[in-house]
This record gives sequence, structure tokens and C-alpha cells, in this order.
Amino acid sequence: MTVQESSPGSGASTAGPPQRDAAYFLDLLGDSHKGLGHAEAAIEAYRQAADGFQAQGAHCSYALCLFKIADSHLYLGEPWHAIGYLEACLPLLRDLGLTRHEGLARQQLDACQAKLAEACLLGEGRAGLRPLAEYGRPAPRTPKDPQGRGQLGQGRRIRATRVDSCYARDRRTAALAEP
Repeated sequence: MTVQESSPGSGASTAGPPQRDAAYFLDLLGDSHKGLGHAEAAIEAYRQAADGFQAQGAHCSYALCLFKIADSHLYLGEPWHAIGYLEACLPLLRDLGLTRHEGLARQQLDACQAKLAEACLLGEGRAGLRPLAEYGRPAPRTPKDPQGRGQLGQGRRIRATRVDSCYARDRRTAALAEP
């Protein structure tokens, strides 16, 4: 990529690409990071690109950026992060008529929900999901100690719709890794 030099009085600027192009460059940067196996850097670039696309009203690029963020979280083995991005991009992909990407996003969302339900990390009452009791088995109960307080342990159910803290992410990663 070359930067056009500006001559005095021409009005051209060398400060960087115009604002409308910055989101596209960030999207390409995210693709490069993902290709190199640097998913965390890719996620950051995709998030910045998505913000730019949303501000510009570029709905197609915005939806695809959300899909790429979800895909990068899945690459990192973090379905609890990916699920929110997939839920956000699915209606956009459907409205835009991007049926191939919509199908891929739906498959990934179903896989995320199954993985989280298997690890008991998906909260009941989440939009679009039935409570575990409706699947033919009761929801697990949290064991009680003599004072009646719930104890932390193997039977504890985590109810969260979005995880942002590193501490919580690491705890959930460990829960998924346990046999």
C-alpha cells in the first residue's frame, strides 16, 4: 500500500487513510492476525472495524465482522464469548440475504449452545432456549451446607449471558477442560 504524498496547498493529507477506509483496513488487519494464529489481536482489530462499520452504516461489513469475532473466539475455545456475537449477527445476516453465512452462524451458535449446556454454563431462561427440565431431565441442584447456603462445587450451575472479565473467562475455560 502506498500513501499519496501531498503538495503544499493541494489539500491532501498524509495523516492516514480517510475515516471510511480505516474500518476496512482494520478488517484486513484482523484477517492477517487470524491467518497468523493471533486470534486475540484479530478480535481487537475486528472489534474496531465493527465499530467503524456500524458508525458508517455499512450493515453487511458490520455483520461479517461480528461473525469473524465469533469465529475467532471459537478458535480460542471460548464459546461463551462467541455466542453473543453469533446472536447479534444472525438477524443481520438474515436481513441482508447472506444465506451461506447465516447457515454457518446458525451451525456455530447451535454448537456453542450444546457445548455450554454440556458444561452447565448456559443459563436457563436465555432467549431462544428451553429450560433443562423441558429436555426431559431436571435442572441440577446446588448442594446445601448445614446453614442453608449453596456451596461451590461440581454441582454449581453458572448462570451468565456474557462473560467479560478475564477471571471469569479462565474459570469457565477450566470448567470446560475438566472431564
